[in-house]
Amino acid sequence: MQARVSSSLFVVLSLASATGVSGCGVDTPDTRSNPVPVIDVALNRSFQTNRGLVTGLDNFGIPVRAGNSMDATVNEARRFYDTLKSPSTTPQDVDYPDPFTGAPATPHLTAPMTFDEWKRTFNFPVRSAGESVTAYRARIGAVVYYNKNELGLGRELACSNFPDGVDSQGQPLTGIACFVTNYGTAFRDLVNSLPLAAEGLHSKNTVCISYRPSLDPDYQVQFYTYNGDGLRREYAQLDTLGPRPLPQVCMNCHGGSYDSSRHLAKFARFLPLDPNVVLFSDTGDTTRAAQEERIRAINAMQLASPLTPMQRTMLDSLYGGKITVPGTVSHTDWAPTQWGDSDDHRQLFHRVLWTNCGTCHAAMEKGPGGDTLAIYTLFQSPTLLDAGLPAQLCGNFTMPNSQATLLNFWEPSVAPATIAGKTYTTDADALLATLGMTPDQCAKLDEMANCNRGANPEELCGNAYSGRGCNRVTGKCEPYMRAPRNPGDPNGICKLDGTRGCAFPSTCQPARSKPAAGLESYDGVCVP
Repeated sequence: MQARVSSSLFVVLSLASATGVSGCGVDTPDTRSNPVPVIDVALNRSFQTNRGLVTGLDNFGIPVRAGNSMDATVNEARRFYDTLKSPSTTPQDVDYPDPFTGAPATPHLTAPMTFDEWKRTFNFPVRSAGESVTAYRARIGAVVYYNKNELGLGRELACSNFPDGVDSQGQPLTGIACFVTNYGTAFRDLVNSLPLAAEGLHSKNTVCISYRPSLDPDYQVQFYTYNGDGLRREYAQLDTLGPRPLPQVCMNCHGGSYDSSRHLAKFARFLPLDPNVVLFSDTGDTTRAAQEERIRAINAMQLASPLTPMQRTMLDSLYGGKITVPGTVSHTDWAPTQWGDSDDHRQLFHRVLWTNCGTCHAAMEKGPGGDTLAIYTLFQSPTLLDAGLPAQLCGNFTMPNSQATLLNFWEPSVAPATIAGKTYTTDADALLATLGMTPDQCAKLDEMANCNRGANPEELCGNAYSGRGCNRVTGKCEPYMRAPRNPGDPNGICKLDGTRGCAFPSTCQPARSKPAAGLESYDGVCVP
């Protein structure tokens, strides 16, 4: 089954003007009239050392997992996994020394070492021999969509209940586990990533979450990551800037903080799926209509986990109070009471705030000490958009704190935002107008929208293994991350001398024609 995105969306995306490496099949739109900040800090809220990144990478841009060049976060992630363990009581073989003592590796209790073992542990049915991916997904209730607002990847989401021991009264405890497998050969490549997800091809990695009521209160929601081969890892890469440590990378959106004394995540939350902020195929088994009941079932299941009040309000509004009733279809125009008092507020909430900010901020309820965070209450009502927001949006440009979301927020939108009868070219225009501002008042916007600055302009666009670079003439990062490509076309630029490579498993091959002005040193292209 071949997934297909909306034809009107494809046409708009295809209008990007070609200014990238000639003949590469990667395009860059002209965004001079709408500057977009180029920031090398993203997903760093929960781990701020080295801009939130893991250091010590091998020749493929993958974190080194042994020896002197191994980043300390790798060992800490192993302490996390060994502390977390799993409902299974079977010791597992590990490929690392004891992360606490340095003693040689021995089989012991730890979090599942492979994705297949994780699924068995958390009660997911095994895919039968000869069973199609479509049939298997139907059996486990998996949902396939394109995550446009945070990562720019195709995704497959599924959840399950599992036994988690007994309580102090001897009553059985039931936990919840969900996995999301990310698909795509490049970030923000809707045209290719959604079909790949629908067909179950080219998985980048899988991130998992569990709610285990047997664990101590506040520590019951925890995380896991597995690479494309299904092997457990201590990091995940969710943008072009590089890999980030687990579990901190997850808590950038799932909320909470890392308790280094307990070696566990604290106050983290599940993220219910609002189908209004993701994209679906418009034909076949992965349309929104075909998956509505699966989405409802997953969201209803997550109600048993410690969601925040804002998340529960969202689910109640999304399903009109009937989320537990099979067959209930989610609303497309829901809004919490505080934002539903006028059409203007409802439009701003739906089109700008919830789409760009809501999923993550609704989960970020508590600080390390249990205090309610300002970033949680910020978007609860029209009156709570506080004075600190303008500085984050157009002063230091630290929000949105995700590379994909930042680009979505500042770029001209495929569907311009209409708020209070006025149409805005970008979501940033619309939100700043609400605050009584315009992008012209962002003093450093033009400077920050030019990657040709600082000691290492290339690193503003992506790390040395990202397949991206800074055009020294235009000041734009290339290739543009949302250009449509045919399957198999190049998805990046590189240097044949190895100093700028490609995202694994793409490889650097000689370019077919001369590089564009400003990219003269890029003589290769990344081939998926």
